[in-house]
Amino acid sequence: MTDVGPVTCAGCGLLCDDVTVEASSDRVRLRPECPLGTQWFSERLLAPADAPAATIDGEPADLESALARAAEVLRGARRPLLHGFEAATVEDARAAVALADRLGALVSTGGVAGAPAVAVRGASTATLGEIRDRSRLVVIWREDPETTHPRLLERLGFGGGEPERTLVVVDDRETATARRADAHLRWARDRDLDALTSLHVLQRGLALRPGDLEAGLRALVELLDAVPHATFVYGAGLTAGAGGQRRALALHELVRGLCRERHTVTLELPGTPGTRSADDVLAWQSGYGGNVDFASGHPELVTATRWFDDVDVTLRVAPGPTGSLLAGPGAEVWIRTAGAGVEASGTMHRLDGVPLTLQAPRPDDAPTAAAVMTRLLAEVER
Repeated sequence: MTDVGPVTCAGCGLLCDDVTVEASSDRVRLRPECPLGTQWFSERLLAPADAPAATIDGEPADLESALARAAEVLRGARRPLLHGFEAATVEDARAAVALADRLGALVSTGGVAGAPAVAVRGASTATLGEIRDRSRLVVIWREDPETTHPRLLERLGFGGGEPERTLVVVDDRETATARRADAHLRWARDRDLDALTSLHVLQRGLALRPGDLEAGLRALVELLDAVPHATFVYGAGLTAGAGGQRRALALHELVRGLCRERHTVTLELPGTPGTRSADDVLAWQSGYGGNVDFASGHPELVTATRWFDDVDVTLRVAPGPTGSLLAGPGAEVWIRTAGAGVEASGTMHRLDGVPLTLQAPRPDDAPTAAAVMTRLLAEVER
């Protein structure tokens, strides 16, 4: 059994950098234990080593032939789309944006189409360290980090002997996180916008129309009034689906109002570990995050799903065992890529925006997704 560590684990957006990996030919164990991290390393360390370098229409091919075919398809594309980015590094995202700019392509990191709340209102944010050291109240809104980000509560100072703090969960489900909460507020998801706007009314000291949410909301406001620093943790449970960006906007507006009396911050939980890196790169290079269109020669924010209707070629940026896949008229090209964190090094942004280095405990001669897209750009420009 091989012992490697400490290394950075990209099993979720926490990017824990204190992980030791014990790997044998058929088993992977992590210290500290984490089911998501074990699954992530197992998929990479125990993956078959005999996969071809590339395939074209399902048949094995060499890398040069696959790149030439992919470039041919991209040159003929009317409306290409670059998407995926679930395990993308900063380097992968930079190369993808450069390729999209040259092709006049759409780029989607999986964000919700619509006017993004953060771009409209801005966001009050903090690192995990600031939340751990300063927040005495953490409100988790319709998320279950005990399942999706198993060490988050530990990293935020719960259960570690730090000063007393209160955990509130807003969710109508009985989750593992809710079972750890000091207070569990329950209402249906379709009441979230009403709840957030009502909290803003109470925070401003205005009269609230009586209703079934009133008791729980007043209790939450009392908890907020009693602390100098509070954190709201949210994710797709709040922002996904119809009206998601309106709910997110209401949350950020509430936080803005709360900051007049106490420091209040938000922490967004990304659905996949690479999303934060890709969104940050898009924001740096285009001014927007989530869904960006380069077709007009300059970046434009995608605010309607209909913009995707006429896509004819897709390139899925998927570093790691699944490789990068290009699909178009009469062609499907798959290229095996090395995943950062096991087979290649790279940089990824933790869910609070802090950049961390991913190591390469088992280097592989496969190219990274960034290298593939850089070569594709060169082929397209020939």
